[in-house]
Amino acid sequence: METQKRHRITKWLNIFLLVINVSAITTIIGMNKGTSTKIVNDQFSSDEFLKKELNLTPEQYRTISELDAKIFRSYQALLDMQCEEQFKLLYELTQENPSPEKLDSLATKIGKIHTGIKRQTIKHFINIKSICDEDQEELLNKILIGMMEMEEQCKYCNKAECDRRNQIISDKK
Repeated sequence: METQKRHRITKWLNIFLLVINVSAITTIIGMNKGTSTKIVNDQFSSDEFLKKELNLTPEQYRTISELDAKIFRSYQALLDMQCEEQFKLLYELTQENPSPEKLDSLATKIGKIHTGIKRQTIKHFINIKSICDEDQEELLNKILIGMMEMEEQCKYCNKAECDRRNQIISDKK
């Protein structure tokens, strides 16, 4: 009886993961349809938002585009690697006897790739910050805080209701 329950749970987990991965693949294929030009266009469309919001000069915008060209190529390569490793993870999970060692190894590798993606994002925002004047930098900080929904959450534990947050706020007054 227990084995049947475990198989049923595994079956539903596999279906759930398959749906997630099919959605991810569809998104990736849709994004990659326009080849690398589409990637560059996506990069510039997000930079267009920042150009408008920060009121960047044409020179600042050109500089940030040049600084970020390598970052976005690395970012795309990391996304491709992450997708490949996630499929390996899914494949291993669908085996009759998945190897815990292999699953752990894949999870570790995906974690390292995710770290690489975050590092590229950090470099991107540091590049933007490097070309901003003081007013633009203040606007950028507000945009970043808004993107992370930090106005409503504690910056330390990411909870909306945090006793420590209130203590920290009152300590700063």
